[in-house]
Amino acid sequence: MNKALLTLGIATLIGAVQAQEAAFYRGFAEVKTPVTLPAGEWRWQPGESLFETLVPGTLKLLGLSEQSRQVILQDAPNPLAAYKGKAISFYWEGKWREAVVVDPDRPLFQFEGHYLTSLPGLVAYPDPSGFQNPRLEVVFRYQGQGPTTLSYLTRGLSWSLRYTLEGGDLTGWASLHNSLGTPQRFRQVELVAGTVPLLEGGIPVPKAATAPAPEVRSMAADAEFSGESGGTFRYRLPGEVNLEPGLTELPFIRARVQPTYTWSYAGGFTTASEIRFQRGYRFAATENLAAGIVSIRDQGVFVGQAALPDTAKGNPVRLSLGPDPDGQAERKIEQLAQNSFRVTTTVKNPKAYPLEVEISEFFPRPFTLEGQGLEKTPEGYRVRFNLNPGQARVLVYTVTLPR
Repeated sequence: MNKALLTLGIATLIGAVQAQEAAFYRGFAEVKTPVTLPAGEWRWQPGESLFETLVPGTLKLLGLSEQSRQVILQDAPNPLAAYKGKAISFYWEGKWREAVVVDPDRPLFQFEGHYLTSLPGLVAYPDPSGFQNPRLEVVFRYQGQGPTTLSYLTRGLSWSLRYTLEGGDLTGWASLHNSLGTPQRFRQVELVAGTVPLLEGGIPVPKAATAPAPEVRSMAADAEFSGESGGTFRYRLPGEVNLEPGLTELPFIRARVQPTYTWSYAGGFTTASEIRFQRGYRFAATENLAAGIVSIRDQGVFVGQAALPDTAKGNPVRLSLGPDPDGQAERKIEQLAQNSFRVTTTVKNPKAYPLEVEISEFFPRPFTLEGQGLEKTPEGYRVRFNLNPGQARVLVYTVTLPR
């Protein structure tokens, strides 16, 4: 009977692990594991690596009325207890010797008719089974029994993202981090992007294990956008996800976009003889895009990285890359009165490809502005236009500023 119950328990545990679900956030993850509980009390052994990453206040059994939880750390047994009455070897003065463990608690050894409280040199234990780590248990007490779900937040699982833009191909890459030290298998994984605050703090444990350097693995699995919730974007990975310890990378978005090379200028009114543009790219989001760093290649050449904010589908994306050595416009300033100016701005495209120009200029208020083809704003004006290779455009306006 006991053997049958043990077999059933192991099978239930394996099935629960395989049925785990997780929502990965930036810096932590929410894990939900189905469990079948006996009446009244259940003991969970998470292991030290997982326990030390739990976020306090997030561990719970869903759908049950919990009465209490207790964390128990049972000391590891004395490793010498496994060798009481047995011989162990030690290397001393150039040769291996043997001593018998008489009392593992004192400790006391018998060697060549003498009793010793310690052994010199290097000690070799023939049976490593005596060395065990302290056992950590969480004891749940509750009303009820049967199937339920164990839920918690852990900092041992998380994700980050980045993008590559090559021509019109925008690819989002998810980096899944597993620092729990053991493989994790999930029936379903959602990636959650957006600002989700989580306060600092953790559950104290005896000591923290040193994590090895992450190993990078790649998987091929495009995610499906599963909706917006509470100001976050959610992407669902297809099928089962197996995460080895370390770092696993996979593409979660593949989108076709139509990037346009841009020159942009935004600044206050100036009487300088030229203005200089910032270069970048603009396109409409064809998918809901979570914030991340975009690595950009144009005609096979890496041209820089830019920050992409959270952008809903259909909204414009602007990626700024810094100054363009060719990006300047000549300005001619004519002073009509003490506080009135006629400004002529000439923009020419010296490139072998078309570009889009956007200029936003601000004036001290109150001001009066007159000009053709300008979109007036409360702060000044804005204008956007396209230039083919070698094409130029002249903008003329008159502005009257406060005295």
